[in-house]
Amino acid sequence: MITRVILLALLSLVLSGCATQPPRSELYDREELSVDPEVQFGLVVTELFQERLRQPSGNSLLQVAFAVEGRADTRFGWKVTWFNASGMEVPGVGKGYREARVLPGQHRYFKATAPHPSVDSFQLHLREMR
Repeated sequence: MITRVILLALLSLVLSGCATQPPRSELYDREELSVDPEVQFGLVVTELFQERLRQPSGNSLLQVAFAVEGRADTRFGWKVTWFNASGMEVPGVGKGYREARVLPGQHRYFKATAPHPSVDSFQLHLREMR
């Protein structure tokens, strides 16, 4: 009898652990994307794009766009870190996280443009806002 109770308790723990896995996106494997585990329970990144925007001067600026789908009412912060061809960080206008909120079933789109034509790559960071 005690063995059966212990077995049922262990089984319920295993099943509840499976039920709390965050939604997963193949985008999370990209080097350009860093998503804190706490945020993954409330949203999933569904799209991540980059393109170069031609400027009248002949230069171009890197622009990043991404989309999220809400799984729960989630407040999160996001920022983009910019890098030049040598891998050195290129400072932007603001270093802080931009705050956003997504509701269950809601799709939101965000974009950011590099501060200088020398920007060659980026990393997008998403984290939980406290």
